[in-house]
Amino acid sequence: MGAFRALLFSSNSHARDIVNRKQFPEAIIDKNVTITSDSEIGKNSHLLSGNIINHSKIGNYTYIGRNSMVQNAEIGNFCSISHEVNIGLGSHPIHLISTSPIFYKRVNTFNIQVVDKDLDFIEFKKIKIEHDVWLGARVTIMDGVIIGTGAIVATGAVVTKDVPPYAIVGGVPAKIIKFRFDENERNNLLKSEWWNESPWDIVNMNWK
Repeated sequence: MGAFRALLFSSNSHARDIVNRKQFPEAIIDKNVTITSDSEIGKNSHLLSGNIINHSKIGNYTYIGRNSMVQNAEIGNFCSISHEVNIGLGSHPIHLISTSPIFYKRVNTFNIQVVDKDLDFIEFKKIKIEHDVWLGARVTIMDGVIIGTGAIVATGAVVTKDVPPYAIVGGVPAKIIKFRFDENERNNLLKSEWWNESPWDIVNMNWK
């Protein structure tokens, strides 16, 4: 029985890998990546093995390291996302007697129904990660957060509120450590919108 299950799992994984390559021919999709049908993956992006991408949009020239999870997020171009990063974990209502989904969802992980209808509650709030963002290993981005262009999030940080462009943040919860450039440089970079160009054009731009 164990050998049969292993064979079935291998067959399903292989079929999923083929579907991913057909659906996103301009991206690099490694083995064992799960992508919901409503997700979008930009050209020349690279999803490493073990990734789970749910209801999300990934920009061009962005990579996501192995065993990361992205849910209900929009990620821009040229982002560098390390391994074991969690983007969008969902939330539970905290004003009820319990935070268990048994008490606010008709259909839940326990297959037990004690409520007649779902609570009017937003479980997943959209996350936006703009362009050229670097997320270190094992970073967690909470729901509803916006990470500005050019920001860096240090390894292991938990981001609970918006991060301004070109800020470097770290810690639990994440706080601003410093900015990469002064305000004038930051404004000039944002105005240039260089991330919409090809890598070959970008390297030839005059940055002075």
